[in-house]
Formats: sequence, C-alpha cells, structure tokens
Amino acid sequence: MQTVLFDPGYSDCILGVSDNVEFMYSAFVQSSMPLKQKKFQFSVLFPKLKKMTEQNVSFYLGCLLWAVYLKSVKDGVFEYNPCLENEFDEETAYNDTNFLIDFIQEKFNKDAKYYINATYQTDERFIKVLKTYNEFLKLNEGFKNVKTTEDIKLPTCLKPFSEDDIKLIKEKIDEAISLKNLAKLFDVYDLILE
Repeated sequence: MQTVLFDPGYSDCILGVSDNVEFMYSAFVQSSMPLKQKKFQFSVLFPKLKKMTEQNVSFYLGCLLWAVYLKSVKDGVFEYNPCLENEFDEETAYNDTNFLIDFIQEKFNKDAKYYINATYQTDERFIKVLKTYNEFLKLNEGFKNVKTTEDIKLPTCLKPFSEDDIKLIKEKIDEAISLKNLAKLFDVYDLILE
C-alpha cells in the first residue's frame, strides 16, 4: 500500500484568486450604480472574469486529470480525503459547476455585448470539462466513500489512455502546480476528452 494525496496541490493554486467568479459577478449584477458606471465597472471586470473563469474550469479539469493519474496507482490509499463520510447532497453538489456552465454559455457574452460591446467566445472545452466533472462527482457520490485509488470511478466519456499518457498527465500536473497556473492543464486536455 502506498499513500497518495487527494489534492496534489491545486488548492494552493486557486487560493491566489481573491474571489470566485460567482461572488464577483453577483456583486456586479446586484449593484445599483448608474448604467454609465456599470459599463465602466464591467470593462474593468471583464478581463478578470475571463481569467477567473479559465482558472476555475482548469481546477475541475485538474481534478479529472488527477483522478486518471490516480487510477494508475495500484493499492493507493488516500492520506486525507476531506469529503470522506460527508453527506452527498445532489441538489447543492453541482452549484459551482452549474453556475459556471450558465455563466459561460449565457450570461457572460450577453453582458459583455450589453455593457462594453465585446464578445466572449465560449470555449466549448470548458463546458465539456464542467459537465464531465458533474458526472464524475455523481459517480463518486461526492467522494464520501473514496478511501483508495480503487474506489475512484471514472466517467465513461473519458478517452482510453496509455501509460505514456499517464506520464504526460503527471508531468503537466506537476508543472501547472509549480507555476501556480492551472490553465497549463489544457495542454493535455486532448488526452482524456474530445
């Protein structure tokens, strides 16, 4: 038996983002400032929201990539799983990912056009990652019973992967964590998703 980490270091990478997308966006939407000020405020928020969206989606891709890697570790036992024996509430489990899906597909581009006459081009890979992560979360019931690498269930939509793929995935995870740039994980997106 070998001990493995539930989180390879992703949480340190996303701690650098001071707020999450939903919080920042909600504060903007609920603001009662005049339209002219809202337009200015959105022009300031637009690049930040784009970057934060990419980082958030990259985190979920990272979780999928880490799970793929962990499935290659035989007899791995988690050193610590913060989700162990927690209740899995399906109603709230997908709040963050579903918010991001709606934000990416509907809200962000609509508001960009309205406030600053800009276009936010949806990266379809983002939607695929978020929907796949939701499936992954459901399959594993919020990871409440995941004690070993054998307990992890992978979504069937993931592509078959080889030992070389696993090696590349691990290298890219290590690189992304050392650079504190989870967007680098999209370099190996094609190894697990189409």
